[in-house]
Amino acid sequence: MDSFQGFPPLLAIFYSEFHPTQGPKVIYEVPEGFVTSSCSSTAATSSSANNLASAPTPLANPHLSYLVPSNAALNLAQSSQDPILDFDCISEYIIPKPVLCNRLVTISTEGCKVMGYPVSIQDPKYERNALLFNMCFVFEKDADAGSYEQIVRKMARVLRSLEVESEFLYRPTTKSSILNIMEQLLEDLNSYSECQIPINDANMINLKLFPKYRDPPPVHDYQVPVCIVNLEKVMDKYWDMTMRRVIPCIDGVSSVKRISEIADVDVGLVRIAIQHLLFYGCVKLVDIFQFGNIYAVKPAVAHLLGSPEAQKECIDFVAKPGRPHPPTFATIFGLYCSLKHGITVQAWLEESRGPLGAIDVRLVKNVFFHVSGMIYMKTVVDFQYCSRRFILFGVIKGFLYRVHKYPMWLTRSDANDSPNRHLKRYLNGQHHYDELCTLFGCTARELDDVLKTEPAVKFVWR
Repeated sequence: MDSFQGFPPLLAIFYSEFHPTQGPKVIYEVPEGFVTSSCSSTAATSSSANNLASAPTPLANPHLSYLVPSNAALNLAQSSQDPILDFDCISEYIIPKPVLCNRLVTISTEGCKVMGYPVSIQDPKYERNALLFNMCFVFEKDADAGSYEQIVRKMARVLRSLEVESEFLYRPTTKSSILNIMEQLLEDLNSYSECQIPINDANMINLKLFPKYRDPPPVHDYQVPVCIVNLEKVMDKYWDMTMRRVIPCIDGVSSVKRISEIADVDVGLVRIAIQHLLFYGCVKLVDIFQFGNIYAVKPAVAHLLGSPEAQKECIDFVAKPGRPHPPTFATIFGLYCSLKHGITVQAWLEESRGPLGAIDVRLVKNVFFHVSGMIYMKTVVDFQYCSRRFILFGVIKGFLYRVHKYPMWLTRSDANDSPNRHLKRYLNGQHHYDELCTLFGCTARELDDVLKTEPAVKFVWR
């Protein structure tokens, strides 16, 4: 789950209606003077501050139908050079055609972003047999306003319900309270990220902003989940039964399909469980580690050079536990930079055997077995040379990437006579070895032996 960066500031709120003769109009706005009209901006700028301060007068904008007190008008004249929203440019989307009514509409202008939910209520009592209105929220141009979508929708539903039940917008005596509502919305949402506004004895507006996170990416059978938090400590007996069976099997080595076999759980349910853990930042997904894998370094590895905290974390993760003299960061950084295209992990280990002496190159395996219906785990240490933890750190941190092997079956006339023709639909350059080996339940060497008999199969590394 992505770290939450805070809610974007709400710059303004305005309420607009469709006038029977004048068209779309801004009835109320907060703060005052934020919304203007291109045809009247010149006249408003040239107005004298003394004339504005003499008495309450209507704004020069013909779309604004309420009176502004003299001090607010004076402030508007003094800040006429500040960026404001030109209503004329977006009015056709604020009060749109019926096809856009009753749905969320977001408009990006040169200086800001406007989000609204235009509502259309059909009734013969209205002058044109319909009431069209929209309460819009204004944000900075590049703001991520996804958290406000539910707020905008709910305000549209509330106003619609109030109008249908008690003619809240149709009666001038109650309609005037919209300005007070918008003022409290702007203040409370910016200050507290929530608000509670009483409307009358029977209605109240309760709003609260919640962070909106992106959906987690899809989980594939060939991917390997790696825990980055200790789930055993936070899990209790009230957790989902599937999750309680899956978590003990997450060892950083077993793929999703292998976990489903060990835990005796349907692979679809395992994918859902891993996706939930991925959403909450409990696991990371990596590829299946094999000696024949090829890894390459990204430019992001340079970030390690400027972060002493990341360097210490890297040394603590890859160094042999209990060693009095851990490897220097320069040694580790040099080993990472030596990973490149065309060199498998096995070849890299043989070339780097000397510098790897101080690095934890033991392959730790967790063996699972069933006793009386319960799953137990035993840790077995294999002292083969391997760089699983070394590679794992780079993949999790994002400065190493796997170079996958993609087989491609080139077209030929006698393809239908091949004993392996059932593989042809998978050999289109879109499925790499990890996916194919997981799908067919074989090793990479076994798949190599099969594909070597097909001269029409070529390989692409990417």
